Amino acid sequence: MGIFSKKKKNKTIQKSWQRKETKAYPGAPKKEKPKKGGFFSRFLFWLLLVGFLGICVFLLFFSTFLDISKITIQGNQDISSVEISKVVEKSLEGNYLKYLPKKNFFLASEANIGNAVKNNFNRLEVASIGKKFPDTIVAKVVERKAELAWCSAGVCYFVDGSGLVYGGAAGSEDDLRVGNFLVVVDDSAIPVEIGKTKISPDFIGYVEGANAMMRDDLKIEPVASYHTPGIASQEVSVMTSEGWILKISSEYSIDEAKNIIQTLFEKDLNGETRKNMDYLDLRVKGKVYYKTK
Repeated sequence: MGIFSKKKKNKTIQKSWQRKETKAYPGAPKKEKPKKGGFFSRFLFWLLLVGFLGICVFLLFFSTFLDISKITIQGNQDISSVEISKVVEKSLEGNYLKYLPKKNFFLASEANIGNAVKNNFNRLEVASIGKKFPDTIVAKVVERKAELAWCSAGVCYFVDGSGLVYGGAAGSEDDLRVGNFLVVVDDSAIPVEIGKTKISPDFIGYVEGANAMMRDDLKIEPVASYHTPGIASQEVSVMTSEGWILKISSEYSIDEAKNIIQTLFEKDLNGETRKNMDYLDLRVKGKVYYKTK
């Protein structure tokens, strides 16, 4: 029977006081112990970050390096750059919210500068306001040109091509005519406000056209200022070098008025007849009136 007996395996009995062995598996992550000093590192990081941001804010908004110190004016002719620069400098005085300087390069407002120039110089149009890093303002302006002189209640003003009354004119209407200005007198004597009152550009063009028609086509010189009963009337009258008054309105275009007058001069109103003429009236569409003395 000993031939068929099974061999018994030797088993090691682990005792309670012995430590149980653990097996390591390659895929299982090992737990790391928390590093010492983590709080201090985070505190230092945030301290440096806040300090860096503070320095950036100071350099960007409070450092004199970025204060506007140069002002360049371009396009002006009769008005000095010094005068315009003073207005720009004044617009940069003071602070936003009591602390942020208006003269800082990044905070300087192009719109505020442009408005300051326009409000102080009616004769100037602001083309553009720009900045040049780190401390320069560049203002490009255009000086208005007088298309005509507008006189009302004994005072004369300059009017630009857009019809804006932009400034007072020194001298009387006679002085302005001697200076080769086209002068229109408003017989209604309505008060004029510089920078606010506007004359219709179409009316200005009509007066200029009538003046050119008389000089170039009819060969008759106007010897006095043009007169109008009011801004809205679209009518003008002027004394001619032949001693009679021409009265016209926008009811007739300049070309229509020229053709009618030239036809009258050829047929009914020759040179001798015109010597005794009081006025020629083309203010009503389809009607032509004239009166002899």
